[in-house]
Amino acid sequence: MPNYLQNKSKNSNFAEKFIVSMKKIICLALVAAFGLCAMAQSKAAQVFDKIAERFTFSGYAQLGWEYHDQSDPNNEFKLNKLIIMSKLRITDNWSAFAMFDFKGFTLQELWTNYSVKPWLNIKLGQFKTPFSIENPLSPSILETVDQPSLATSYMVMGSGLMMPKGAGRDIGLTVYGDAGRYVSYDLAVMNGAGRGKSDDNSWKDFVARLTLHPLKCLDVSASTILGKGATDILNEVDRYLVWKDREVKLDYTRSRWAVGAYLKTAPIDVRAEWMWGKDGEMDSNGGYVTALVKNVGVKGLDLIGSFNHLEMFSTTDRYYAGVQYWVYKKCRVQAGYSYTKIKPLEGENGILTQVQVAF
Repeated sequence: MPNYLQNKSKNSNFAEKFIVSMKKIICLALVAAFGLCAMAQSKAAQVFDKIAERFTFSGYAQLGWEYHDQSDPNNEFKLNKLIIMSKLRITDNWSAFAMFDFKGFTLQELWTNYSVKPWLNIKLGQFKTPFSIENPLSPSILETVDQPSLATSYMVMGSGLMMPKGAGRDIGLTVYGDAGRYVSYDLAVMNGAGRGKSDDNSWKDFVARLTLHPLKCLDVSASTILGKGATDILNEVDRYLVWKDREVKLDYTRSRWAVGAYLKTAPIDVRAEWMWGKDGEMDSNGGYVTALVKNVGVKGLDLIGSFNHLEMFSTTDRYYAGVQYWVYKKCRVQAGYSYTKIKPLEGENGILTQVQVAF
């Protein structure tokens, strides 16, 4: 065979072998690539699952219909709350929490918490001021439709003199914990301006609460807020109430005190508190008693009675009687009758209904 034909045959065999080798290499590379992708996806899925395990989501909505014979309009359907909450467990000791109200598109709470020991926890951010028994309680468990009480609303939840429209929430730092079986405490330093607001003066509010647990079913609590309010943010009426006829109107002394007890048993719950407030030269006081009788005739059906009293520049009394039925865990239907008397005005009758859906 001529040499050029032999060379051509050799070249052809080499090319075929080279192509076969390259195919094998490409196949191996593809297998390896797909393997690495599968491993990466598996690891990514594992990481995602671990992150998802550290997040918990919950929420609730409250809506209903109300009638008030002295109001105009005297009846309306109301969306009271639409809350979504998320908690992140960063480590076993460190967590973060966020709460958003879609009704008013308002960030209600945003805080981070570090637990050193059961008796030492540190929380920083925006959260409910640890004053009174009632203020830190969630509306999803409060008994009456017209929640919260008159005294709590005025003293800490959004009057013109104390955290207007703050819903009992403020920005600050709190240290709290259980000092043994029978005692728990809260110590906080807060802006005093309310939810989502910059501080309106250089003073900070000091908040302290001490709760005794003499019995497993009984809590006895005392709390206080000591601080100063900014005069220049008050309207003319509130400014007069605080300063009366004084010419010099600087930041005014603003303080709150509360004492109360909470009895929780299988057949009945009773919560009662009395509160005092001082804003400059204006004194205020008030309290409430709320009782709940459980499982009346039918499991999940509760009877509720409540009395509210508040004294400021006027006196207000409110009586409430109602029922609630727990349809499923945190989901309930509520209905109640209220009578509110603001002296010397005519009393107002109200019929209140509410449906709560929660997850």
